[in-house]
Amino acid sequence: MAREIIPDGPNAGWTRWRRDPDGRFASMLGDFMFRQTESGDVVCRMETDRRHSNGLGYIHGGFIMSFIDMAMFSFIFRQLDNSAAVTLSCATDFLSAGIVGKPIEASGEILKETGKMLFVRGLVTQEGVNVASFTGTMRKIPRLPRPEGDGAADRPVSTQVD
Repeated sequence: MAREIIPDGPNAGWTRWRRDPDGRFASMLGDFMFRQTESGDVVCRMETDRRHSNGLGYIHGGFIMSFIDMAMFSFIFRQLDNSAAVTLSCATDFLSAGIVGKPIEASGEILKETGKMLFVRGLVTQEGVNVASFTGTMRKIPRLPRPEGDGAADRPVSTQVD
């Protein structure tokens, strides 16, 4: 995923993680943006549109959970140096319906870091309304080569939980 700072418009100053459309899951969601506040916290944002809606016309819970998963990685990326991480668990509580066409934001924090684990929590909001709260556990792993071709990879032994 390429990182670029947005120079102008309503998201000026935010960093965008952009994945060229390549058929992978993350490229179907849209651009993910984040910025670091003066206090050092990370805030994340995604625009929403009809493709993110459920049958009732609100933001789909699966999209919100995917956004949360990406947000958790933006909270921990400074801890990863030359390693990667995988999500071991993510608990989500939906607090209010998200409105399609308005951006959602996430803020959060690292609660604890051990040699291999990171524990995070956060909140998804939309125009000041709490949409979801979440907690997650991430496991640091060695950075492995990315799979080639159709994206299929063998299950690496190093991702086993121990």
